[in-house]
Amino acid sequence: MKILLLGFSALKAGFEELGHEVVTCCTTDETSDIWISEFPVDISCVLERLPSGWDPDCILLTDESTEPMFLGLERLDVLLVWYVFDSHLHLHWHKAYAAIFDFVFVAQQSFVSHYEFDANRQVVQWLPLFCNPNRDRYGQLPKIDDVSFVGTLDAQRKPGRTQFINALQERTPLFVTSGEYVSVFNRSKIVLNECAANEVNFRTFEALACGSFLLTEQVENGFNELFENEKHLVTYDKGNLDQVVELIQYYLDHESERERIAFTGREAVLQLHTMTHRAKTIVEHIQIADVQSLIMMRKSCYAVTLNALSFVYEHVANVYEVASQRYSASLSKYEYCLRVRDMYLACNAKIIQSSDRRMGCVGPVFS
Repeated sequence: MKILLLGFSALKAGFEELGHEVVTCCTTDETSDIWISEFPVDISCVLERLPSGWDPDCILLTDESTEPMFLGLERLDVLLVWYVFDSHLHLHWHKAYAAIFDFVFVAQQSFVSHYEFDANRQVVQWLPLFCNPNRDRYGQLPKIDDVSFVGTLDAQRKPGRTQFINALQERTPLFVTSGEYVSVFNRSKIVLNECAANEVNFRTFEALACGSFLLTEQVENGFNELFENEKHLVTYDKGNLDQVVELIQYYLDHESERERIAFTGREAVLQLHTMTHRAKTIVEHIQIADVQSLIMMRKSCYAVTLNALSFVYEHVANVYEVASQRYSASLSKYEYCLRVRDMYLACNAKIIQSSDRRMGCVGPVFS
């Protein structure tokens, strides 16, 4: 299968390991096969840069927690697949954007039903996040840190997390950083995980793959179907500072138990939750589907899809309008925000003026 992978590129190695051809175009990765200098971009600009004679069997968009960066996907006569990571952050417009896809894979189990825009023509499935064992590796480093947390602290955007981490630092040795995490996890006796919005996040899989003992918040979204408390990791109740301090002290004092759980957790993710496992699941779903029928049904509902996109583009244009005011002191950022706003407004204007829209064929109303 030939796969054009847009957005997050982590699955490329998984697909290639399974014998598929992959070309990537990523918004933040300069090593992608097709490099675009500025987004959003019309998908035609990406397609014209594909290798000569290389026509994709499917286009897979993986979530980078951004607004739609590839415009015009809905026009294509090729299978469209979306792997959604951050439904817990962007559901407001995601549930409308889902209209343009034939397959939607949702990483957070509790949100799957919200992405079923049209159950008669779409395949929507839960597909948890994963680790990249080529990167998330166990290394026999000295355990010089008792407890570590790798993540963003922002008192305005994430006040609950910031308050929790600051309070914990007052009661127990806690190394806090952001960015590169593999070496930090490997030199930590305990890795602490805190979730933004009840999600099973990437940090869960990454820490376990590194062979770390993971102390993580008890969440929903299929967590208990993936991992078992005190077997693969250890959980705490959100915000329960006293419980976290008690668990940290216990597992610092019980090294053999801590290492046993860390070993079992690593085995679990490597056996079931790597990028290759997720790529395999996606391919298996596609291979048993009547792809041409899915594409034809999507095209027959084109006016309904455009109606949903109109909502998305109007919403995103408003986001960039607000952002332009926030960056008014920086001319380059201000002009970029206005330029992107105008691009989404132009896309929306074309939808409003389209003949399909004038026929009155509309879909669900979003708000």
